[in-house]
Amino acid sequence: MSEKKFILFLVITSIVLWCGAISFGDEDPSRTQTPSPMPQTGIELDSQLRFVSLSLQESVAYALRNNFDLEISRLNLKIQDYDITKEKSRFDPVLKLEGNIQDSETPSSNLLQVGSSTATVISPFVMNGRTADAVLQSLIPTGATVSLGYNVFREFVDPSPFQLLNPSYTNFIEASITQPLLKGAGWFYNRSPIYIARNNKKISLSQFKSRMLEVSNAVQEAYWNYVRAMENLKVAKKSLERAEDLLRKNRVQVEVGTLAPVEIIDAESGVASRVEAVILAENTIRDREDELKKILNFAGDEIISDATVIPTDKPSFEPEKVEMKDTIRVAMEKRPELTELQLATENAGMQTKRRKNELYPQLDFTGGIRYTGLGGDASDSNDAVFSERYQGEFLGLVLSIPIGNRSARSEYNKSKLNERQTMINFKKKELDIVVEVRASARQVMTNVERVNATRKARELAAKRLENEETKYRVGRTTSLEVLRAQENLAIAEFEETRAVIDYKISQGNLEKAKGTILDAYDIRLEEEAKT
Repeated sequence: MSEKKFILFLVITSIVLWCGAISFGDEDPSRTQTPSPMPQTGIELDSQLRFVSLSLQESVAYALRNNFDLEISRLNLKIQDYDITKEKSRFDPVLKLEGNIQDSETPSSNLLQVGSSTATVISPFVMNGRTADAVLQSLIPTGATVSLGYNVFREFVDPSPFQLLNPSYTNFIEASITQPLLKGAGWFYNRSPIYIARNNKKISLSQFKSRMLEVSNAVQEAYWNYVRAMENLKVAKKSLERAEDLLRKNRVQVEVGTLAPVEIIDAESGVASRVEAVILAENTIRDREDELKKILNFAGDEIISDATVIPTDKPSFEPEKVEMKDTIRVAMEKRPELTELQLATENAGMQTKRRKNELYPQLDFTGGIRYTGLGGDASDSNDAVFSERYQGEFLGLVLSIPIGNRSARSEYNKSKLNERQTMINFKKKELDIVVEVRASARQVMTNVERVNATRKARELAAKRLENEETKYRVGRTTSLEVLRAQENLAIAEFEETRAVIDYKISQGNLEKAKGTILDAYDIRLEEEAKT
């Protein structure tokens, strides 16, 4: 009796574990939040003048919401949700229903079957069978397969000289379990595909964040290059104004006879060259604006695709002190590529552990209990089943040993090499990030020095122009020298503008290298904002 109770305990325990497994950690993928950038940015559009004002933060947020690659990545995250559900479905119960009808009429010369000594040598023997079978079966996290089945069999025979019941009903209910003890055994082995699928979703999320960093950095570069083009146009127009002012003064002096006519020609030549510079600067602005609109995907918005973008952020210069060690430490914590490779290494480790388990032979424990009933109708047979009078039990071990086991060994060795590859890739990426951060940090510091140097050069060029104009008023120099001084000042102003913009861009590049560019523009994922 103790053995029966033990078997019954095993069956009940397995079913309880199975019920817990199918309910643990399930979620509806359709309710899973797909990440999108925050905050929602409202773009201000002047419908009459067709101007759209954009700050850098608004530009980044707009691009992140409208980038096609990011939209594809969002859909990939949805797909990963269903991959997780697919792996969990291994533990879903399966209900199998089966029904059979078998009618046969066979010739028989068996006296026991035909039941009459006066029968002819060959007499017909009729048998009608009806079978209905229902089995509920499921895999549980330990690797065991548990099943609960109920069977009904109706039999009618004719003639039936020795049948006490005709028709007869035979019913039985059976609970059984098959538990692997070596290969395929254990909670980890059977649930690790779910863990791997969850890590794959996290990998997709890290790849999504990496793409967000790239898009954000591309936006800030395009934004500041557009600002650079607008600042260069201001410098070109200012240089043109100086040349035109010199031309007006020369014409007045030629009219009063205090200046030779050749000075007008030099001044007109200077104006013409500066007009060309303005034309080129205006064309560059349109090119840079189109590049920014392309990254922002303005082409998909008919309202603002033809509007002129007005950047509201100015290229201010605020020197930043860069601590190399702290910068590298932040990058090691924030870069999503490292998270991605770390998760890939974890997945490879789990695969190696699974492959190692598959090296073992297949040793399965089987056990079960059956209650049987017999009656002249279905209800009598069913009552006999649940009276537990007719009971049977079985226990067994099944051993299967693959000779050589080359397939499993090959998969195990491959998984170890793959795990080693992912670890090397992780170390390589760490080194790449350190080099990238160092280069970006040095560029920031270099651009700080460039801004200071070009600012000093611009101040000196302005003083030189002032000196040349003073000398020109007293007749000690020519228009050509003044034009040269004006040109030198314009070049110095261009260089200062370029240095300041390069500094702003290098700041963004450093934030991207650190993995903090989204924080710099106060951009978060919705799922992170809710935690």
